[in-house]
Amino acid sequence: MLLPIIAVIVLTHAGIEEVSERLAQYDAKTNTVRLYYPNGKLYKELTLAVTWPVQGVITNDFGETLLPYYLFHSGIDIASYKGDTVTPFMPGKVTYAGQIFWGYGKHVIVDHGDNITSIYGHLDKISVKKDQEVKPGDVIGLEGSTGWSTGTHLHFQINVFGILVYPE
Repeated sequence: MLLPIIAVIVLTHAGIEEVSERLAQYDAKTNTVRLYYPNGKLYKELTLAVTWPVQGVITNDFGETLLPYYLFHSGIDIASYKGDTVTPFMPGKVTYAGQIFWGYGKHVIVDHGDNITSIYGHLDKISVKKDQEVKPGDVIGLEGSTGWSTGTHLHFQINVFGILVYPE
């Protein structure tokens, strides 16, 4: 009975990690990101100055399973202290700044152009508004534990073409 469930978990993890690697490849030496269309063709090569959104320890990695909370973790969780400032990882425009009682709780979504978006979840406080231009160093919120959260941390997620990618 458990074998089909385990098979789905393994295939889901293997599949999404493979898709993630095919959509975005990052070269840390040159700060170059190669973005690919979902069909595998090169879309664009970008040289980016990116920053880590908050200082802390990764407590939950991309693709992990934590039952009964989730089958697949869509980003990374970075834990430090409640109230630590959160900054966007690269320049962009806020497309959402609000709260839901479940999931991400108080969260901000930023559109960085080139079909790249990022999500910053479980915030204690939101410091930006929709349509606001932001850049690394700007405070978009404070780390917290809102929504479906088991403790203070930032859920950090990157999507390319709306598809999850590993936030290296």
